[in-house]
Amino acid sequence: MDMILKDRNLTFDQLLCKKEDLTFPTLEKLLQKKIGLETLGKDTMITFDLYDKSYGYTNAGLLFSSENSFPGVDIVRFGTDHNEILARRTLEKQSVLDIYNDACDLFFLFYSSERIEGMERTVSLRIPEVAFREALANALVHRDWSIGNARIQIAMLEDRIEIISPGGFPENMNETLYFQDFYSVPRNPHIAYVFLRLGLIERFGTGVRRILNSYQNEIVKPSFHATENTISVTLPVVNQLTDLSPDQQKIYLFLMEKSLPGDRPLKTTAVFPVPKPQTS
Repeated sequence: MDMILKDRNLTFDQLLCKKEDLTFPTLEKLLQKKIGLETLGKDTMITFDLYDKSYGYTNAGLLFSSENSFPGVDIVRFGTDHNEILARRTLEKQSVLDIYNDACDLFFLFYSSERIEGMERTVSLRIPEVAFREALANALVHRDWSIGNARIQIAMLEDRIEIISPGGFPENMNETLYFQDFYSVPRNPHIAYVFLRLGLIERFGTGVRRILNSYQNEIVKPSFHATENTISVTLPVVNQLTDLSPDQQKIYLFLMEKSLPGDRPLKTTAVFPVPKPQTS
């Protein structure tokens, strides 16, 4: 499939799908809110490369519709480790935008807390919201949707969130370029463009940098791992080391660096050399 697409200068999200009579309630609602669109017509769909006026809807259009059958996201809420499953939910057969919103709702459910002081109520998050939204959007935008039997895996644990996306790096991308600002090789450029116009991603090629910057004042840092078939991001819970001495914090961080998502031994060559975060 990759060879055929490369030869034809196409991406998977640009290919035509076989379905007709698709509906886009979530996409239309968000476009009305973000850019003032009155009605989502075929002209707008063509502009976003979700529809071809000669042949019909593209795979990108199908993913934004409410009728798609692509594998979605599998979210598991664990207890103290991967052996204790507290809750599980699979998000699929709906618009990729609904998947994004539902996953964010579960994030707030499990990682937010409220404190009432006097007449005021404050909400705090145990993981930076920017980091989770960027990691989730990147997984949805850049995953290999041609893999028809694999879902994005999100493991929500007490001390971290792990997001594992099917598909390794696209062509012309590697670990070094992955961390360079403004360098982007979107596997699904038409999906990425819609996410950009909706404000769900800031700019092409800045997602990793925004994740790193959201942890710039924290002791713990996010980590990134890649294999031939997956890319994973681990977002640690912040403020979890405040009760540890400096020496204990060093030991904890050392042990965290020596483990991959899923508590498996780490091969050091699989870890990206994460640069020091820079302020925007």
